[in-house]
Amino acid sequence: MSDAARGTWVAENRAAGARLAACYELFRECVRQDEAGAGDGSPPGHAVVDPFDVCTGYVVAAMPISTGRAATMISLAAGLTERYPAVMAALSAGRMEQRAAELLARQMATVDPAVLSRVQQEVVDDYLAALEAGERLGARSVRESVDAIIARYDADGIRQRRDAAARGRGVHIRKGADGMTNLWATLASDEAAVLAEAIDQRAAEFANPDPRTPAESAQAPADAEGADMSDYPVPERRADALLSLVCGDRGRTRVTGLSPDEPPAPLRPRVTVFGCGRGLDPQVEFPRTGDSALRALLDMLAASDGASLEHVDPAIGAADDARRALTYRPGAALARRIRLRDGTCRHPGCTVSADNCDIDHCRPFDHADPQRGGHTTECNLMCLCRRHHRFKTFSGWIYDLAPDGTLVVVTPDGSTMLTRPSGPLAAYRREQARAEQDAWDTQQTRNPEPDTADGDLQSEPTYWARRAARHRAERAERARANRAGPDRAGPDNARPPTGRWWDRNKPVVSRAEQQVQQLLDEILDPPPF
Repeated sequence: MSDAARGTWVAENRAAGARLAACYELFRECVRQDEAGAGDGSPPGHAVVDPFDVCTGYVVAAMPISTGRAATMISLAAGLTERYPAVMAALSAGRMEQRAAELLARQMATVDPAVLSRVQQEVVDDYLAALEAGERLGARSVRESVDAIIARYDADGIRQRRDAAARGRGVHIRKGADGMTNLWATLASDEAAVLAEAIDQRAAEFANPDPRTPAESAQAPADAEGADMSDYPVPERRADALLSLVCGDRGRTRVTGLSPDEPPAPLRPRVTVFGCGRGLDPQVEFPRTGDSALRALLDMLAASDGASLEHVDPAIGAADDARRALTYRPGAALARRIRLRDGTCRHPGCTVSADNCDIDHCRPFDHADPQRGGHTTECNLMCLCRRHHRFKTFSGWIYDLAPDGTLVVVTPDGSTMLTRPSGPLAAYRREQARAEQDAWDTQQTRNPEPDTADGDLQSEPTYWARRAARHRAERAERARANRAGPDRAGPDNARPPTGRWWDRNKPVVSRAEQQVQQLLDEILDPPPF
């Protein structure tokens, strides 16, 4: 049965590749017909129909799908065929599913065409090797591994993709079913953190859905309508809180005891900051919304009432305690580290958030004699949702957790699966390991061990050579800034316009002062030190 499931998965992938190839050929035929019709007898510009729209109509006529889905399918087919042939080849061979192909293509969207062929081949080889080794990759792990490869060839491509993503902010409203409407927003992580804090703070005021006063509730019958508070989940309270924020009211103030004129409590979003490693900047993580830039955090703190900062030591086992290791329940600090490391449920293929998971011992805790094993330490704890927690306990599958959080799962039929933690703490550790590896490789090329030297070695530049190169680079940067003018020079020009709500609080820059400084630089031409 497992072989049959694998065979159908491969067949579905091949069918998806064939379908995309057919869509691309149909698109090319529409383009050829459009080019053939151009000339003296061609229609005026306002009457020309886009070949893409013509192809979309044919796809909708051939398959009972919506126009939007057809347009997405054609765009993906053109991108994979023309720009990512290695990804298309893996999909057509049945070794990769369409969703993974879309994710890889999205991550490589801004890579320089001069190095794209090498990047995509290495990305596809790395992804397929991980699948064949039994590793079950989550979306975040795939994005991290692809970005690590891109950074070796075109680091600027990652920055361009993130700048483009910053311009994709927006709020979308779509008609739903059964009298409901879907509303979703795409925001920067720091913006979403502020919004989430405001909604949760207001939602706490809706813990009691009964709009009556406590005295009125006490006199009402027990089975009266509105007296049952059990069926008022957190998402529903957040919906009420969002409308309350939009409408500007204070919610059910009679229940909470708040005065309508009482100002709301200041917003203090929780922020997790991972310590600096060698060659790495501090990593900022908003627990609810994901990672963000250090600069964005500084801007937010300058325009708000601050935040509750949580500093985490990324070293493995930093929160372990020899005394607490012999107790069954982990401490708050250790449990927080496990959730930051894992990100989601660690069972292969499960995406339940770690905040909604149990903390489970990989090697069962020995209640009779804790000294014999199953200690409550970071290397023996992992996040499992309630369903997979019970599955791991009673199924008989073998779970083996490595110190870095890598989990190997062996099924009764001998199949092996591997998952890596996808939380921000694990991502920071992997980035730190890559930085250390790069530093070691650089050291080996400059000062290798006698028995490991192979190939051409880089000559070690002298102090004066490094100093002269630095001075040339600084003078070139100063000349570029002077040519750009006062309106375009400066570090703020490198940041994409995001329209964040705290932009109005940024300091005012004097143009006259900039012009005077530019004039002095041109006259004096000071050295770059």
